Amino acid sequence: MMANRLRCSLLAAALLLGASQTASADPATPLPGERVLSFFVQLPDHGVALTTGGAVKMRRGPEGIAALAEPSLDNTLALICKLADAGGKVVGFASELEIFPADPSAVDTSWPTAWTLAIPGRGMIYLHQIERSGRLVTDIVGPTMATGKPWSGDWTVTTTVGPLPSGRGRIVGGSGEFADIAGSFVEVDRLTHYSVDGVLTGTVELRLFVEK
Repeated sequence: MMANRLRCSLLAAALLLGASQTASADPATPLPGERVLSFFVQLPDHGVALTTGGAVKMRRGPEGIAALAEPSLDNTLALICKLADAGGKVVGFASELEIFPADPSAVDTSWPTAWTLAIPGRGMIYLHQIERSGRLVTDIVGPTMATGKPWSGDWTVTTTVGPLPSGRGRIVGGSGEFADIAGSFVEVDRLTHYSVDGVLTGTVELRLFVEK
């Protein structure tokens, strides 16, 4: 009886330890059986068009682009940009749509984001994630707005926090070569400069973990 209880206790401990290790795993690190497929956006060079509602403190462009001025769109952002491969070669383009909470300037907020990646000659990929601002507001945006001085540095963060339990976003589906794509992804942002008029400089990596 005592031996059986000991075996059960050891099994329970092993299961709990395994669950703890899984929960604490870095979502940006591939797991066995996953193939990594990454696309990159160089900011601001790869930007084509960006517009927002009035509550989002980022500069819209190009000059004259319409704002999302309606009250129901006050906390939103729409981006069109080019996509590059790991070697820096532009291979496609993408759209990003974001819906922020009521107060996008809060210290730590989370919000839904949808990406559509279009790779000519290959197909399209659709992504959904929940992002979190982390310390972007307190460490970069807030001080820049308060002092009127641009920020420069090296700030890298995985902004994706869900909706999957692993902390990753979901690959929703695709077309063409990607018609059967399945798996998850994270967005890894590396920022090096933020101007007083809201221009970000850095790299956005969309790191897809494709199930083989």
